[in-house]
Amino acid sequence: MKKTRALRSKAGISAATVLLSCAGIGLATATPAAAYAGYCNAEVTKKRPAASGGSYKAYLPAHGSDVDCYMNQGADSDAVEALQKNLNWCYERDLDVDGIFGDDTRKALEYAQGRERIGKDGKYGEQSRTHLRWRWYENRNLWYCGRL
Repeated sequence: MKKTRALRSKAGISAATVLLSCAGIGLATATPAAAYAGYCNAEVTKKRPAASGGSYKAYLPAHGSDVDCYMNQGADSDAVEALQKNLNWCYERDLDVDGIFGDDTRKALEYAQGRERIGKDGKYGEQSRTHLRWRWYENRNLWYCGRL
């Protein structure tokens, strides 16, 4: 009888361990998605020091003030305008800067993603923000395209 209880107890502990492990794995895979602030709905300014003592500025898509956002075809916001401007300037695309993430914007983003050798899915998120080149400018005549 004691031997049976001991075996049942060990089996119960093993089952609980497996369940907790599975739950832990499930939580670990959900963490990266939770890192996003939300759907890009705004444009924010990022600054970088310039040799002149001033600073270069780039306009990036954001959710509120957080650049950890995502967007794809169907989006309609200032964030899309920021993306469209940068695709035009740094990747020589000819997009209408209208703030609408349509088929042309998706194709232009896929082109830029291909140039930077990241996944060509036509969706904007962390990989695109990190690896695409952005227009940094100090004034209208002094600018360059570079990564964050």
